[in-house]
Parts: sequence; C-alpha cells; structure tokens
Amino acid sequence: MLIIVSGREIDAMIDAGMGAIGGLAPYLAGGKQVVLKPNTNQRDSFPSITDPATMRAVARHCQYAGVERVLVHEDHKRELDLYYEPAELPGMEVLLSHSPTPENYVLVEHPKWHGDVDPNEAYADLEPKGMLARLLEDDYPRTNGHQIRVARELQEASFIINMPVLKRHFAGQITSALKNHFGSVYGPHRWLAHVALQKNRDYFDRKLVEFASAVRPELTITDVRSLQAVSGPGRDENTRIIEDVNKIIVTGDMVAADTVAMELMKEHDPSFTKTNEGIVLRQHQHAEELGLGSGDLSKFEIIEISV
Repeated sequence: MLIIVSGREIDAMIDAGMGAIGGLAPYLAGGKQVVLKPNTNQRDSFPSITDPATMRAVARHCQYAGVERVLVHEDHKRELDLYYEPAELPGMEVLLSHSPTPENYVLVEHPKWHGDVDPNEAYADLEPKGMLARLLEDDYPRTNGHQIRVARELQEASFIINMPVLKRHFAGQITSALKNHFGSVYGPHRWLAHVALQKNRDYFDRKLVEFASAVRPELTITDVRSLQAVSGPGRDENTRIIEDVNKIIVTGDMVAADTVAMELMKEHDPSFTKTNEGIVLRQHQHAEELGLGSGDLSKFEIIEISV
C-alpha cells in the first residue's frame, strides 16, 4: 500500500494518512513503545530536518493507539547536545547515540551485507585528512565480515516509524527514506562510506542501502510539504527551498517511498540530472536485492488523498 496525501495542514495530512492504513493500533498489537527516526544531521529547520510538528502529529496517533512510550532517536556525530528542544516534543523521550562510541550500538549480521573495508589498505594512497584521518588516527573497532553496528534503541525497538524529509545530498543524491538510516549506525561505518566516494562509488551506495536494511522500519512517513533542492544536506548559497510541494508519503516500503520522492525532486529541481537519477536507481536495485521493497509502483495499491 502506498498513500500520497496532498494538503497544507500537517495534522490533517497525518490524520488522513493514518486513516488510510486503518490507524496504528492494528500494527502495534499492544506494543509498549514506538521509536520515531527523524532526519537530524544539522540545525537548519524543516525541510532540512524533520519538522517537530510532524513528529507531534505522529506521536499523537501512537498515543491514541495505546503506546506508553514514544521515543525519538537522534542522529549525533561527535557532539551530544540535542537538536530538538524537549518542549517541541511533548510526551516524547529523545535518545542519543554517540557516533564514535561502539557501546551505543548493537552488532548485527546479515549474509548479504559487505564487510567494512580496511582504510589502511584501501585508502593508503589518499591524503589522510577529514574522515579518513579520524579513521586512521583513532582506534575505532571495525566490523568483521557481514556485520553492522546499529543504534541500540533502534535494534531493540518493536516498531519503528521512519520520518525522513526530501533534500538533495552531495553523496547520496537525495536524502529520503533509505538515506535517513545513515544516522542509525555506528560512526565509522558512515565515515568509511564517505571516504569511499573518492575511489569506489558503489561501496557508498551499497552501504547506504545496507544501513537501511539493518533497521527495516515498519512504517515510513516522508514529509514533502517542502523540499531542499540543488545542494545539501547542509544549506549553502546554492541551496533552494521549494515551498508548496504539499505532499506526504505513507508506506511500509522504503524503496516505493523513495521512488515517489525522486519523482518529486525531478519535478521541482531542474539541477537533478539523469546522472543523479541513475545513481539513485542503482541504490534502489541494491535495496531490492536485499528485499527492502520495490520501485515498481504497479505492484502497489496507491491511494491519493487531498485534505
């Protein structure tokens, strides 16, 4: 099922999307807690990060379904200060995973994942700066074989609601449902993937998908009332914020969600080229190989709602 809601008022849009799937209660089955996974990698406001208003609207439905605890997992780098003010998220508990601290993560394994590359071998010819310098200088434990360290709160969650925004990304091409899980895994996994862009584009794309595979949220709600075009994930002089897109995407399938999101990016961002699209489609191919979903929208019951 794929629900696309058009509107301007986020509470009414979330109400319509939740109504289309029959509410959350049938899926939670008496669960005591739900984890919301927003996009939180900077301090610019929506659509650069998930809007607190959207999180409040979703949390309201969780609480109506009988959930006792609504947790928010924030993506953190080296700092541990909150992105969201607690007053913005009443009734929710914000949890942090410190990227360089392996104890904040749970080691999980899947036979189809690729192991981390050894930076000392793979990148010996690169100048040791930035993320590569951090990996070489600090004693971060790498995973062996088909393993990924996932944020403990996400690994232990019984129900995860993925809450991405839609924006351009210099590496991933777009940030949306799949890319949102770069913030769900141990820091060195992410840093290795970014360094790989200098020599091995496919390594980055596969890791992007593997990180999403390690989380596998039960539901994705992509807020595209506005989108960030041209450049990202941070804002700079080239960034353009496109208002009045006025869509949210609700589905259990991250690949389908990103297929719709990419079409919206193509529609609203003239700088999004066939080359950008081709990279995203290769990511989707990797995702389909891992059983994360399908980009073939003919397979879905598509419900379009205007509120």
